[in-house]
Amino acid sequence: MVRGEFSSRVRVLFNIINKISDTLATLTVIGIFIVVIWQITGRLIGQPAPWTEELTRYIFIWMIFLGIGIGFRKAESARVTVFLKYFPKLFKNFSLYIYTLGTLLFFTYMLVAGVGLIQQQANMNETSTVLSFPMWLIGLSIPVSAIVGMLNLFQSLIYDRDLL
Repeated sequence: MVRGEFSSRVRVLFNIINKISDTLATLTVIGIFIVVIWQITGRLIGQPAPWTEELTRYIFIWMIFLGIGIGFRKAESARVTVFLKYFPKLFKNFSLYIYTLGTLLFFTYMLVAGVGLIQQQANMNETSTVLSFPMWLIGLSIPVSAIVGMLNLFQSLIYDRDLL
C-alpha cells in the first residue's frame, strides 16, 4: 500500500470517528434542551415530571465526557503552557512527548476505570432511581470518552502537531 493511500484511509477513518462523536455530542445537547423544556413546561402547567431531572443529569454526564474526548481533536483541552517559557530549552523540546504520554496515561486510566465501573454496575444490576434503566449505560460514557480522546490525540499529533 502506498503511503499516500494509507494516509487518506486514516483521514477517512478519523472523519468517520469525528462525525460519530460530533453527532452524539449534538444529540446530547438537543436531548438536554428537549428534556429541560419539558421540565419547565410541566412545572408551569402544574404537572411536573420527576424523571426529567434524572434524565437531564445523565445526558449531561454523557455530554461532558464526550466533550473531554472531543476537546483533544484540535488540542482544545486545558494545558499549562505559561510555565514552558521558564523551563530550560531541553525541557521545552520534550514537552510534546510529556504532553502525549501524560494524556495517554490519563485516558488509559479512564478506560480501565470506566470498564471496571461498567462491570460493577452490570454485575450488581444497578438501575437508575426513577427511570429504572441500567446504570452501565451511563458508565459507558467514561470508556467511550477515553477511546475518543485517544483517537483525537493521535489525530492532532498527525494533522495538527503545530497546535500542540
